[in-house]
Amino acid sequence: MKHNSVPALALAIACAIPNLSKAQDKPTPAKSDAPAVELAEKLPADVAAAINGEKISMKELEAEMAKMMASRGMPPDAIPPEQRSMVARMILDNMVSERLLTAATKDTEVGEKDFEAELKKLTDARGDLEKFAQTQGMTAEQLKGELRKMMKQRKWIDAQLAGKTAEVTDAEAKDFYDKNPQYFMVPEQVRASHVLFMVDQTAPPEKVTEALKKAEAATKRAATEDFAKLAAELSEEPGAKERGGDLDFFPRQGAMVEPFAAAAFALKKGEVTKEPVRTQFGYHVIKVTDRKEGKKNTFDESKELIKSRQGWDRKRGLIDGVLADLRAKAKVIINLPEPAPRPAAPAPASVATPPVAAPQPKRQPVEAVTPPVSAPPIPEKK
Repeated sequence: MKHNSVPALALAIACAIPNLSKAQDKPTPAKSDAPAVELAEKLPADVAAAINGEKISMKELEAEMAKMMASRGMPPDAIPPEQRSMVARMILDNMVSERLLTAATKDTEVGEKDFEAELKKLTDARGDLEKFAQTQGMTAEQLKGELRKMMKQRKWIDAQLAGKTAEVTDAEAKDFYDKNPQYFMVPEQVRASHVLFMVDQTAPPEKVTEALKKAEAATKRAATEDFAKLAAELSEEPGAKERGGDLDFFPRQGAMVEPFAAAAFALKKGEVTKEPVRTQFGYHVIKVTDRKEGKKNTFDESKELIKSRQGWDRKRGLIDGVLADLRAKAKVIINLPEPAPRPAAPAPASVATPPVAAPQPKRQPVEAVTPPVSAPPIPEKK
C-alpha cells in the first residue's frame, strides 16, 4: 500500500486541509526532535525506519524526498550533499508521524456531506481533479482516499485538543503589536505602466539600435497619447494588450529589476520617463499612474491577522504535543544517523510569528504577466 507523508499531502491539498507538518511552517531544527535511535535492534540497510513493526523502505524515503523537491520545481539532486542527511531525517520523521496518525485514526469516521464539501473546496481551488491528481502521481480515486485520510486525522486531532485553547486575546494581540512595530510597516509603493521593446542582452548592435529607436518614438507619443492604448498597440510584453501595460502597485525593492524600479520611483504621479530605460529585458517607456506613501498599519487593521497567526502558532504547538505523545507510546526504530548540527545562528524575530502587515489585494503576480520586468524569485539558500 502506498503511503504519503503529511508534508507531501499538505502541499497537494493545502487549500482544503490545514498543514499538520511543522517542517513546512517552522525553521528546520538543528537536530531532530525524534526520540533517540534504538540501537538494540538493527534494521536491514534497505529499511529507513520501523514503526511498531511497520517498515519504511529507503526507496519510499527517496521517493518522498524527490516528491518534496518536485513540488518546489527542483530536481532531487538539488539538495546540497552537506544538507542531504538533515533533509532526509526531517522527511523521515514526518513520514513516521504520518504513519502513527494513520494508525491512530483508523476508526475515526468522516461524514459524506463533510467529505463532499472538502472535495468541492479542493476542486474549486485546483480545477480538474483528474489532472491535478496526475501532477501528484495519483489517480483521482487515490487523491480522494488521501483527502479522506487527512480529514480523519484532522477530526481526531481536534478531538485530542478539545478543552485546550489556542485563542489569542485582544490584549495579547495588542502586546505583540506594540513590541513588534517592524512587522506593521508598509513601504512606499508606486503604480506604473510600461511599454516594452524586447531585446536580449546578447543581441547584436543593430537589434539594440532598432529597439532603442522604437522606444524613443514611443516616448514622444506618450507625451500626448493615451498611455494604455499606446501600450496595447506597441508593447512586446506578454499580456500588455489586455492590461494596457499596467503593473499595479509595487515597492521600491524586491519586486522589479533595479533599473526599472529606480526609474519608476523617480517619477511623480502622471509623469513618463523622458528617455527609454534599459534593463536586461529591453527598453521600457514607463509612466507612474499612482503612488502610495509608506505607513504603519494601525492595530485595528492588524488585529485579526495577528490573532489568526498567533492562534495557529499555538495550535501547531498543541498538535506537536499530540504527535510527540503518539511517538512516545510507539516503538520507533530509525535507521538513519543523526544529522550534524548546523552552525548556530541568531533566531530571526519572525520565529514567534510571521510578519503581519496587512496583505495586499490579490492579483496575478507580476512574474506571471510580465516576465521582462519582474525580478526573478530569490532562490532558497543552499
